[in-house]
Amino acid sequence: MQLNKPSCKLFLVLCIIAVLPSIPQASAALLNIKTATTVTIQLQIVPALSKALFHRYNGPFYSLRPVMKIRILTIGQKMPAWVLTGFEDYFKRIQPFVQTQIIELPMAKRGKNDSEADILKYRQIEGDSILSAVKQNEVLIALEVGGREFSTEKLAETMKGWMLEGNDVVLAIGGPDGHSEAVRKAAAWHWSLSKLTLPHPMVRVMLIEQLYRAMSINHNHPYHRAG
Repeated sequence: MQLNKPSCKLFLVLCIIAVLPSIPQASAALLNIKTATTVTIQLQIVPALSKALFHRYNGPFYSLRPVMKIRILTIGQKMPAWVLTGFEDYFKRIQPFVQTQIIELPMAKRGKNDSEADILKYRQIEGDSILSAVKQNEVLIALEVGGREFSTEKLAETMKGWMLEGNDVVLAIGGPDGHSEAVRKAAAWHWSLSKLTLPHPMVRVMLIEQLYRAMSINHNHPYHRAG
């Protein structure tokens, strides 16, 4: 790629601002600048950075959009080994496509014979934890049985829209008694993975797998076709 000197500095600034914040290690990009009649900028980019630069933006460099991030807020910190293994696999796979984080929030301590009032209190405690963890610029989506249902293809289309808009997205998984009313009201919309009532640990694995599958569709990766 060759640029005239007047546009070189602008190009560098745009690349650094737009790309490096989305990559765990900024050293993944090596910029070699050679001065001559024109300035040649050679980008030697590792695969993760390459995807971030060429797949996360729509249009030419002058219309670069912010890199969106996905955060999963989940109630509960002790998961079975099979959940940790399954989740970690897809969690690692999705990172080159979209920066994803998981934040585990403590579950309210429950008793043996809880009343309706007790359950409401647990929801409120856990709901407050979720809302406190949501950042100002993030779009909150609450996962629950009564929410919208998507095909994987529709999810891929939806995620493409998220990335074009550049808004950070928070996916909230409630505790065993569901979301508080405050979380439901704060959510931009509600998402259901299934009409079936699923155990909390399974929701984690299904969610990250579907996010990865949707992103593989958007990047023409063979995973979805193989699945």
